[in-house]
Amino acid sequence: MSPPLVIDKKMSASYTAPEKVFDEAYFKGEPRPHWKKFWSQLDQLGREELHQRSRQADEILDENGVTYGATGEDSTTARPWKLDLIPMILDESTWKVIEAGIDQRARLFNLLISDLYGEQRTIKEGLLHPEAVFAHPGYLRATIGMHQQERSLIFYAAELARSPDGRIWVMADRADSPAGVGFALENRITANRSLPVLSRSLQVRKLSPFFAQFNETLRSLSPRKVEHPRIALLSAGPSNPHYFEDVYLARYLGYDLTQGSDLAVRDDQVFIKTLAGLVPVDVLMLRGNECGIDSVEFGGRSSHGVAGLLHAIRQGNVAAVNIPGSGIIEAPVFQAQLPGVCQFLLGEELKLPSIATWWCQNTEDRKYVFDNLQNLVVKPAFSASGSEEVIGADLSASEIDKLKKRIIDKPYHFIAQELIARSAVPMVGPGGDLQPGHVAFRVFAVSAEQEYSVMPGGLVRASDSSGPMELSIAGGETSKDLWVLASEPDEARSLLPVEHTGISLKRSSAMFPSRVADDLFWLGKSLEKSDQLARMMRFLVTRIELTGDSDSSATSSLARVLADIGAIKSTVELTDLSANISKLSELTASILPEADQSRGLIASISEILRLGSLVRDWISPETWQQFNRAGSKFLSSLNASKDLAHLADAFDDLILTLASAMGLIDNGMIRGPAWRFLDIGRRIERARTTSSLVRSIVKNGQYQDVATLKMLIEVSDCRMTYRSRYLDDVQQNAVVDLCMTDATNPRSVISQLEVISNHVDALPNSSSEALHCEEKRLAMTALHHVSLLTSEELGRKHSVALESVTVFVEQSMKELAALLERKYLLHSGEPRQFAEIPGVIA
Repeated sequence: MSPPLVIDKKMSASYTAPEKVFDEAYFKGEPRPHWKKFWSQLDQLGREELHQRSRQADEILDENGVTYGATGEDSTTARPWKLDLIPMILDESTWKVIEAGIDQRARLFNLLISDLYGEQRTIKEGLLHPEAVFAHPGYLRATIGMHQQERSLIFYAAELARSPDGRIWVMADRADSPAGVGFALENRITANRSLPVLSRSLQVRKLSPFFAQFNETLRSLSPRKVEHPRIALLSAGPSNPHYFEDVYLARYLGYDLTQGSDLAVRDDQVFIKTLAGLVPVDVLMLRGNECGIDSVEFGGRSSHGVAGLLHAIRQGNVAAVNIPGSGIIEAPVFQAQLPGVCQFLLGEELKLPSIATWWCQNTEDRKYVFDNLQNLVVKPAFSASGSEEVIGADLSASEIDKLKKRIIDKPYHFIAQELIARSAVPMVGPGGDLQPGHVAFRVFAVSAEQEYSVMPGGLVRASDSSGPMELSIAGGETSKDLWVLASEPDEARSLLPVEHTGISLKRSSAMFPSRVADDLFWLGKSLEKSDQLARMMRFLVTRIELTGDSDSSATSSLARVLADIGAIKSTVELTDLSANISKLSELTASILPEADQSRGLIASISEILRLGSLVRDWISPETWQQFNRAGSKFLSSLNASKDLAHLADAFDDLILTLASAMGLIDNGMIRGPAWRFLDIGRRIERARTTSSLVRSIVKNGQYQDVATLKMLIEVSDCRMTYRSRYLDDVQQNAVVDLCMTDATNPRSVISQLEVISNHVDALPNSSSEALHCEEKRLAMTALHHVSLLTSEELGRKHSVALESVTVFVEQSMKELAALLERKYLLHSGEPRQFAEIPGVIA
């Protein structure tokens, strides 16, 4: 018999269980039985080590780019995801109650959805008031008749909280693209990495069997009975706050990540528009508001889908998760009638009760609400819980009167619910001390034959107050992992196929959305632009820091060149800098163009982060981490100090990080069309920028300036090559040869043109043309012009021939980029409704 565990109070000494709420970890000052082993091992870890691992968890989440909020052009709304390492732990018996209750609610709502869009027996029998359904803006009449198959509700989630007496209550139901399961998975992975011994020793139930079931369920929905149906996740795009989760789930589950502009409907079939043509979709996992999937049938507002999609679903040619219209059950108005509905549809008592709810349309309910307003929270009856709410206790007498008048005017628009003081779980506070956090948690279920499989875990949100918390995954100050303990180890189950049978071998093809190719193309351009601008700025800053007034003329000339190509602000007055080098030194820290100036370094770095977030499922996690590190570290360095030495170090770090990212791309990205478009973008930008730099120097008459020639060597990253060939004899023809015409230099203009020409040959549909296609001719003509330059023309002080070639290369690269956009990348834009249509309710 093993000796009893000795509970060390070191970690818990700083924790005081709050009064009048249920404490998940302690009862009457002692750890609850299922928490004892956790505290014993946590005490061995120690306070300082826990604090250190908490910081490491934050770093992991930051490096992985885990955010909640828009990640596109409006990325200012994105906020870092926070994870508290102390989990919420539930014992096996408590979880069985939750599991049975969630399974029952999901089955009940599936039947209710089918009834509301079908026979409507619940209305005819008086269990639901007609206004609770027909006045609901989420009752999608276009989907009537679409819910008669066995399952409409495939994926379901519920918001739970525990009241002071220990009972579990359902705060809200989620059926319209339930969010949070991806964040719950990321929390588990991060927690396991941060506390590996703890999670293994406590026999925590695994999440992978749930996701394996999720995959199995979605595959079974395919109208085409094929072994490997094509499943796509329809995302609302980077402007949606759940976009990170969309990318994360698509990658983890192996689904195609699509947006509305990636899809086409032809003959009631749904296709992905790829570079190789139209590819049929079998199953669509819908994300974003269900009313936005079809701009024709749902009115066109906030559309993130494609016209004709709903009819394709209606015809049974594509399966949808969930079927549109399912979101009606999120309205809190149904919670008041749910016990009777459950008895009617299932013949069972409701196992997991909803929070007490009163619908103001009912006279008795309205009277109770008015008499007890100080103890209630008032919400819209038809909006998903978590939207607008009014806490009665926070209102003045006049505000209460105004609220009552609003309710009397439209009583069916309002419900009231009781306030629950949420249970407490220890949280890691400043310095590693423990403090109480009050929690609500979201659990998830997926259809599995005759029942629902409930994920043994969930997304926990915590705040330092026990009062009302926003019922969304953004609620609270931080998140937690939910650990469900098991008496026996989980059966191993993987997302990978069980049988190791041979399959048809494949190579990467052009079967991916043209939007992705476009994003990768511009990502390549932004990577190269950032690298070259950083190298130029590093040279300028280092020169200012190391030289004095004796070299001020050269430095001023270099600054003019950089201003001409957009590396520094062209509005800065540079004419008198040769007389006062200190002025340039003072200005350097503030002359980087702002993010809204497209030619500047800051804007280019911001574009890498934006585009990287859009193609995260096409690049490796390590590559994304380097993008994220480059952006966050460099921008924070600029804000930290204006010292020139500090700026030079920041440029060094940025160049190294970008080199690491591009190395990961070069060595790890499959040589398919995705890599090819990214690399073409890089090559076009490098050829254009280098030609532009050389032309600017020729135009400004700085060809004989040694400092400027050294900058060309620096930007071309060929200092060692030049030194090995020419030692310290810096001559313009030799420098320009390395930059422009040396085919052995992988950064020269001629090398870029050769690679671009080869890439063009490998693009889809290019080989079918009898003669060279237009993009091939552009690349070959530019290559021919550069290769014909002579050594004399490269070394001439005012070389008309060289300047003419650089202009031609710049123009050719601009035309080539535009041609590739038209031919391959711009198949369609986002769906838009140009005007309101009379009689159509959007």
